[in-house]
Amino acid sequence: MGIGLASVKMAAALLLVLGLLFLGLALLKRFGFPGRLQGRGKNMVTIIDRIVLGPRKQLVVVRFLNKCLVLGVTDANINLIAEHQVEHEHLADFQSILEGASDADFVDSGSSPDTQTTSGG
Repeated sequence: MGIGLASVKMAAALLLVLGLLFLGLALLKRFGFPGRLQGRGKNMVTIIDRIVLGPRKQLVVVRFLNKCLVLGVTDANINLIAEHQVEHEHLADFQSILEGASDADFVDSGSSPDTQTTSGG
């Protein structure tokens, strides 16, 4: 009986240690490390807004350094639609970037129907 009881205690201790490891992993995923401890600072790329146009098609406003980029995203492509220079502290929303973009800001690649931009609502 001594070996059977020792085996049960060992299995219980192993389950306890594994449970604590999984709990620690879950807490790290939820709360994470601060950026300094991970060796990186603030994110350089931030998704500001996203509009779904259809299945697997969307417009995304991304801030990269001091530029806001309007990207057309599909399963096969990511196309630059507009680019807007912004101040370092100013984060504009999707509507104001589209209203502020001039016709010269729009890139016409003409490579596929997904990249065609039309005016109107």
